[in-house]
Amino acid sequence: MSIATSPSSADALPEKSWVNFVADLQGPELAPMLSPVRYIDLLGMDIETLARNARVTVAAIAETPGAASIQMHLRENLRVIKAAHDVSGNDLLKTLRWFRAEPLPAFGRMTAEQAVAADRTDDVIRLILSLHGGAAG
Repeated sequence: MSIATSPSSADALPEKSWVNFVADLQGPELAPMLSPVRYIDLLGMDIETLARNARVTVAAIAETPGAASIQMHLRENLRVIKAAHDVSGNDLLKTLRWFRAEPLPAFGRMTAEQAVAADRTDDVIRLILSLHGGAAG
């Protein structure tokens, strides 16, 4: 799979293992759930983008970060990020840049992040696996 290296706010993320990355997403106030605030910070996005992608209000992100819909959206993102991470040679920075910024022709030039927001998580994972396996997606 070719994962682009276009610049992103994720560049500020120091080299981390997958386990450390996921642990960093689990704030002590929500453990074992994922912290939307930490997700926003680690992926270099704004709260409005996460709210739009998760189809919730900004207030919901701030006031009910443990809500099922928010947690499901974060988990779906992590499923795609993990699949891409596994085929990228475990390069987390490269994976996060790809997830947020690389247009995918198979998805009408949406990014993987946008495709997950459009409920296409399984399709993105299939694409990742097919490209990694050498098949024509």
